[in-house]
Amino acid sequence: MCATAKRSDSTARGQALRFIAFGGLNTLVTYALYCALVTFIAPQVAYAIVFLLGIALAFVLNTKYVFGARLRAGAAAIYPLVYVVQYGANALLIDAFIAMGVGPRAALAISLVIVTPVSFALNRAVLARRSGRVH
Repeated sequence: MCATAKRSDSTARGQALRFIAFGGLNTLVTYALYCALVTFIAPQVAYAIVFLLGIALAFVLNTKYVFGARLRAGAAAIYPLVYVVQYGANALLIDAFIAMGVGPRAALAISLVIVTPVSFALNRAVLARRSGRVH
C-alpha cells in the first residue's frame, strides 16, 4: 500500500474512532436528559429537545476534535442539515420500534446504533471537506 493510501486509511480510522468517542459523550449526555424528560413529556418531544441541544455540542466536538477543522460560520449554517437527516431517521425508527412493543428508551438506543454510521459519513462530508482535510 502506498504512503498516501496508508495515511488516508489511518486518518479515516482515527476520525471514526474520535467520532465514536465524542459521539458517545454527546449521546450519553443527551440520552440521560432524554430519559429524564420522557418521564414528564412525550418521547418525541423529549427527543426533539435533546436533539437540538446535541447539535450544538456535536458541531463543536466534531469540527475541532474529530476532523481537526476550524469552526466556521459556513459549516455551522450547513451542519444542521446533517442532523435533519439523522433526526428524521431516528424519529421514524423510534416510532417503528415502539409500534413493535419496544419501550421508548430502548427504541432510541436501537435507533442510534442503526443511524450512527450514516451520521459519520455525513459529518465527514460536511466538516472535513469544508476544511480541505478529507485525505
